[in-house]
Amino acid sequence: MTETTTVTFSVLAADERLPDFAALSGLLAEARGLNREDAGRLARHAWGFIGEGLDETAADGLLAKCGAAGIKAVKIPSSRMTALKPPLRVKKAVFEADGFNYTGAGADIRSCRSGEILVLSAAPVREETIKIIKTTEEPSGQERAIRFGIMAVTGLPMGLGKRKEVKKEVRSSELSFVLELILRTDGTRLRVSSNDFDFSGLKEKKTCSSQTNFRVLCAELAAFAPGALKNAGLWAMLESKPLGTLPYDSAEDFEKELRRLAVLAGKGASLLFQQKK
Repeated sequence: MTETTTVTFSVLAADERLPDFAALSGLLAEARGLNREDAGRLARHAWGFIGEGLDETAADGLLAKCGAAGIKAVKIPSSRMTALKPPLRVKKAVFEADGFNYTGAGADIRSCRSGEILVLSAAPVREETIKIIKTTEEPSGQERAIRFGIMAVTGLPMGLGKRKEVKKEVRSSELSFVLELILRTDGTRLRVSSNDFDFSGLKEKKTCSSQTNFRVLCAELAAFAPGALKNAGLWAMLESKPLGTLPYDSAEDFEKELRRLAVLAGKGASLLFQQKK
Protein backbone atom coordinates (compact mmCIF):
# COMPACT_ATOMS: atom_id res chain seq x y z
CA MET A 1 0.00 0.00 0.00
CA THR A 2 1.44 3.35 -1.04
CA GLU A 3 1.45 6.12 1.55
CA THR A 4 0.04 9.45 0.44
CA THR A 5 2.06 12.49 1.45
CA THR A 6 -0.04 15.53 2.25
CA VAL A 7 1.38 18.67 0.68
CA THR A 8 0.72 21.86 2.63
CA PHE A 9 1.35 25.50 1.81
CA SER A 10 2.10 28.85 3.40
CA VAL A 11 0.55 32.05 2.09
CA LEU A 12 2.93 35.02 2.35
CA ALA A 13 2.61 38.71 1.61
CA ALA A 14 4.43 39.07 -1.71
CA ASP A 15 5.62 42.67 -1.46
CA GLU A 16 8.85 43.65 0.25
CA ARG A 17 6.99 45.94 2.64
CA LEU A 18 4.46 44.52 5.06
CA PRO A 19 0.77 44.86 4.16
CA ASP A 20 -1.36 47.60 5.70
CA PHE A 21 -2.15 46.64 9.29
CA ALA A 22 -5.86 47.47 9.11
CA ALA A 23 -6.29 45.58 5.84
CA LEU A 24 -4.48 42.52 7.22
CA SER A 25 -6.48 42.58 10.46
CA GLY A 26 -9.72 42.69 8.49
CA LEU A 27 -8.59 39.85 6.26
CA LEU A 28 -7.61 37.64 9.21
CA ALA A 29 -10.88 38.41 10.99
CA GLU A 30 -12.85 37.26 7.95
CA ALA A 31 -10.67 34.29 7.03
CA ARG A 32 -10.44 32.86 10.55
CA GLY A 33 -13.71 34.01 12.06
CA LEU A 34 -12.03 36.23 14.66
CA ASN A 35 -13.15 39.43 16.31
CA ARG A 36 -11.19 42.58 15.48
CA GLU A 37 -9.20 42.54 18.72
CA ASP A 38 -7.95 38.97 18.30
CA ALA A 39 -7.30 39.53 14.60
CA GLY A 40 -5.26 42.62 15.47
CA ARG A 41 -3.09 40.67 17.90
CA LEU A 42 -2.52 38.02 15.25
CA ALA A 43 -1.70 40.61 12.59
CA ARG A 44 0.81 42.31 14.90
CA HIS A 45 3.06 39.25 14.85
CA ALA A 46 2.23 37.90 11.40
CA TRP A 47 5.25 39.53 9.72
CA GLY A 48 3.81 38.77 6.30
CA PHE A 49 2.79 35.17 7.12
CA ILE A 50 -0.92 35.22 6.31
CA GLY A 51 -1.54 31.47 6.50
CA GLU A 52 0.52 28.36 7.29
CA GLY A 53 0.02 24.60 7.03
CA LEU A 54 -2.86 24.90 4.55
CA ASP A 55 -3.92 22.36 1.97
CA GLU A 56 -3.94 23.63 -1.61
CA THR A 57 -7.67 24.36 -1.70
CA ALA A 58 -7.52 26.40 1.51
CA ALA A 59 -4.38 28.19 0.32
CA ASP A 60 -6.02 29.13 -2.98
CA GLY A 61 -9.09 30.36 -1.11
CA LEU A 62 -6.94 32.54 1.14
CA LEU A 63 -5.11 33.92 -1.90
CA ALA A 64 -8.46 34.97 -3.35
CA LYS A 65 -9.37 36.73 -0.09
CA CYS A 66 -5.99 38.49 -0.13
CA GLY A 67 -6.68 39.76 -3.64
CA ALA A 68 -10.10 41.06 -2.59
CA ALA A 69 -8.48 42.88 0.35
CA GLY A 70 -5.85 44.46 -1.91
CA ILE A 71 -3.00 42.42 -0.43
CA LYS A 72 -0.61 40.86 -2.92
CA ALA A 73 0.25 37.34 -1.78
CA VAL A 74 2.07 34.22 -2.92
CA LYS A 75 1.64 30.50 -2.16
CA ILE A 76 4.79 28.61 -1.11
CA PRO A 77 5.07 24.86 -0.34
CA SER A 78 5.64 24.34 3.40
CA SER A 79 8.59 22.09 2.58
CA ARG A 80 10.51 25.21 1.62
CA MET A 81 9.78 27.00 4.89
CA THR A 82 12.39 25.28 7.06
CA ALA A 83 14.64 27.11 9.51
CA LEU A 84 17.27 29.57 8.35
CA LYS A 85 20.90 28.67 8.81
CA PRO A 86 22.53 29.83 12.07
CA PRO A 87 24.04 33.32 11.74
CA LEU A 88 27.78 33.95 11.53
CA ARG A 89 28.88 36.76 13.83
CA VAL A 90 30.60 39.69 12.11
CA LYS A 91 32.99 41.71 14.28
CA LYS A 92 34.23 44.30 11.78
CA ALA A 93 33.47 45.41 8.22
CA VAL A 94 35.00 47.75 5.65
CA PHE A 95 33.64 49.03 2.35
CA GLU A 96 36.21 48.74 -0.42
CA ALA A 97 36.06 49.50 -4.14
CA ASP A 98 35.71 45.82 -4.97
CA GLY A 99 33.17 44.89 -2.31
CA PHE A 100 32.14 44.60 1.31
CA ASN A 101 34.90 43.04 3.41
CA TYR A 102 33.91 41.58 6.77
CA THR A 103 35.73 39.89 9.63
CA GLY A 104 34.17 37.01 11.53
CA ALA A 105 34.74 35.77 15.07
CA GLY A 106 37.75 33.78 13.87
CA ALA A 107 39.46 36.93 12.52
CA ASP A 108 39.23 35.60 8.96
CA ILE A 109 38.48 38.28 6.35
CA ARG A 110 35.93 37.57 3.64
CA SER A 111 34.38 39.65 0.91
CA CYS A 112 31.11 39.87 -0.98
CA ARG A 113 29.87 42.01 -3.86
CA SER A 114 26.66 44.02 -3.82
CA GLY A 115 24.77 41.56 -6.01
CA GLU A 116 25.45 38.74 -3.53
CA ILE A 117 23.38 40.37 -0.77
CA LEU A 118 19.78 39.17 -1.03
CA VAL A 119 18.32 40.49 2.23
CA LEU A 120 19.16 43.26 4.71
CA SER A 121 17.27 43.10 7.99
CA ALA A 122 17.70 45.28 11.08
CA ALA A 123 15.83 45.70 14.36
CA PRO A 124 16.22 46.35 18.09
CA VAL A 125 16.37 42.86 19.61
CA ARG A 126 16.82 41.78 23.22
CA GLU A 127 19.70 39.30 23.27
CA GLU A 128 20.21 36.85 26.14
CA THR A 129 23.67 35.88 27.33
CA ILE A 130 24.63 33.03 29.66
CA LYS A 131 27.75 33.13 31.83
CA ILE A 132 29.10 30.43 34.13
CA ILE A 133 30.51 31.92 37.33
CA LYS A 134 32.62 29.91 39.78
CA THR A 135 32.26 30.72 43.48
CA THR A 136 33.35 29.09 46.74
CA GLU A 137 30.91 28.45 49.55
CA GLU A 138 31.67 27.90 53.22
CA PRO A 139 30.08 24.92 55.01
CA SER A 140 26.59 25.75 56.22
CA GLY A 141 25.89 26.44 59.89
CA GLN A 142 23.94 23.20 60.16
CA GLU A 143 26.83 21.18 58.71
CA ARG A 144 29.27 22.79 61.14
CA ALA A 145 26.98 22.07 64.09
CA ILE A 146 26.68 18.39 63.12
CA ARG A 147 30.43 17.99 62.79
CA PHE A 148 31.04 19.79 66.08
CA GLY A 149 28.54 17.49 67.81
CA ILE A 150 30.26 14.38 66.44
CA MET A 151 33.64 15.64 67.64
CA ALA A 152 32.20 16.39 71.08
CA VAL A 153 30.77 12.87 71.42
CA THR A 154 33.57 10.84 69.86
CA GLY A 155 36.54 13.03 70.56
CA LEU A 156 37.72 12.45 67.01
CA PRO A 157 39.03 15.51 65.14
CA MET A 158 36.84 16.00 62.08
CA GLY A 159 37.25 19.63 61.22
CA LEU A 160 34.33 21.88 60.41
CA GLY A 161 34.13 21.10 56.71
CA LYS A 162 35.80 22.28 53.56
CA ARG A 163 34.92 25.04 51.17
CA LYS A 164 33.08 23.92 48.06
CA GLU A 165 33.52 25.24 44.55
CA VAL A 166 30.11 25.95 43.03
CA LYS A 167 29.34 26.78 39.41
CA LYS A 168 26.40 29.09 38.86
CA GLU A 169 24.66 29.92 35.60
CA VAL A 170 23.89 33.63 35.34
CA ARG A 171 21.49 34.78 32.65
CA SER A 172 21.25 38.38 31.52
CA SER A 173 19.67 40.19 28.61
CA GLU A 174 20.25 43.55 26.99
CA LEU A 175 18.75 45.45 24.11
CA SER A 176 20.97 45.39 21.05
CA PHE A 177 20.54 46.65 17.52
CA VAL A 178 20.95 43.69 15.19
CA LEU A 179 21.64 43.73 11.45
CA GLU A 180 21.53 40.56 9.39
CA LEU A 181 22.51 39.87 5.79
CA ILE A 182 21.58 36.84 3.74
CA LEU A 183 23.98 36.12 0.90
CA ARG A 184 23.26 34.34 -2.34
CA THR A 185 26.14 31.89 -1.87
CA ASP A 186 24.78 28.91 0.08
CA GLY A 187 22.35 31.16 1.93
CA THR A 188 25.13 32.41 4.23
CA ARG A 189 23.65 34.46 7.06
CA LEU A 190 25.72 37.22 8.68
CA ARG A 191 24.89 39.02 11.92
CA VAL A 192 26.12 42.38 13.24
CA SER A 193 25.32 43.29 16.85
CA SER A 194 25.77 46.94 17.85
CA ASN A 195 27.07 45.88 21.27
CA ASP A 196 29.86 43.74 19.83
CA PHE A 197 31.09 45.38 16.62
CA ASP A 198 34.07 47.50 15.61
CA PHE A 199 32.68 50.49 13.68
CA SER A 200 36.12 51.86 12.71
CA GLY A 201 35.43 50.75 9.12
CA LEU A 202 33.03 53.71 8.82
CA LYS A 203 36.13 55.94 8.93
CA GLU A 204 35.19 59.65 9.00
CA LYS A 205 31.48 58.79 9.37
CA LYS A 206 32.08 57.06 12.71
CA THR A 207 30.64 58.84 15.76
CA CYS A 208 30.81 58.32 19.53
CA SER A 209 27.38 56.67 19.60
CA SER A 210 27.06 52.97 18.78
CA GLN A 211 23.39 53.45 17.86
CA THR A 212 24.22 56.26 15.44
CA ASN A 213 27.06 54.21 13.99
CA PHE A 214 24.66 51.31 13.55
CA ARG A 215 22.24 53.49 11.57
CA VAL A 216 25.11 54.77 9.41
CA LEU A 217 26.23 51.19 8.71
CA CYS A 218 22.67 50.23 7.73
CA ALA A 219 22.43 53.19 5.36
CA GLU A 220 25.83 52.38 3.83
CA LEU A 221 24.84 48.76 3.23
CA ALA A 222 21.47 49.74 1.76
CA ALA A 223 23.26 52.05 -0.69
CA PHE A 224 25.88 49.40 -1.44
CA ALA A 225 23.26 46.71 -2.17
CA PRO A 226 20.22 48.55 -3.57
CA GLY A 227 18.73 45.33 -4.92
CA ALA A 228 18.54 43.65 -1.51
CA LEU A 229 15.14 43.27 0.12
CA LYS A 230 14.82 45.28 3.34
CA ASN A 231 12.73 44.59 6.42
CA ALA A 232 10.46 47.01 8.29
CA GLY A 233 13.16 47.90 10.81
CA LEU A 234 15.70 48.84 8.16
CA TRP A 235 13.14 50.89 6.25
CA ALA A 236 12.31 52.75 9.47
CA MET A 237 15.99 53.60 9.96
CA LEU A 238 16.42 54.76 6.37
CA GLU A 239 13.31 56.94 6.65
CA SER A 240 14.30 58.27 10.12
CA LYS A 241 11.18 56.84 11.75
CA PRO A 242 10.98 55.73 15.40
CA LEU A 243 11.70 52.07 16.03
CA GLY A 244 9.73 51.84 19.27
CA THR A 245 6.42 51.50 17.45
CA LEU A 246 7.55 48.39 15.56
CA PRO A 247 6.32 45.14 17.18
CA TYR A 248 9.68 43.43 17.64
CA ASP A 249 8.67 41.97 20.99
CA SER A 250 11.13 39.08 20.74
CA ALA A 251 13.91 37.61 18.63
CA GLU A 252 11.28 35.29 17.14
CA ASP A 253 9.56 38.29 15.52
CA PHE A 254 12.81 39.32 13.85
CA GLU A 255 13.52 35.76 12.71
CA LYS A 256 10.03 35.29 11.27
CA GLU A 257 10.22 38.48 9.21
CA LEU A 258 13.67 37.49 7.96
CA ARG A 259 12.40 34.09 6.80
CA ARG A 260 9.70 35.64 4.64
CA LEU A 261 12.12 38.02 2.94
CA ALA A 262 14.54 35.14 2.36
CA VAL A 263 11.83 33.19 0.56
CA LEU A 264 10.85 36.19 -1.57
CA ALA A 265 14.48 37.00 -2.40
CA GLY A 266 15.28 33.44 -3.38
CA LYS A 267 11.90 32.79 -5.04
CA GLY A 268 11.50 29.94 -2.56
CA ALA A 269 14.91 28.41 -3.34
CA SER A 270 15.71 25.76 -0.73
CA LEU A 271 19.40 26.74 -0.71
CA LEU A 272 18.45 29.58 1.62
CA PHE A 273 17.43 27.20 4.34
CA GLN A 274 18.92 24.60 6.58
CA GLN A 275 16.95 21.49 5.73
CA LYS A 276 15.42 19.53 8.61
CA LYS A 277 16.67 15.98 9.04
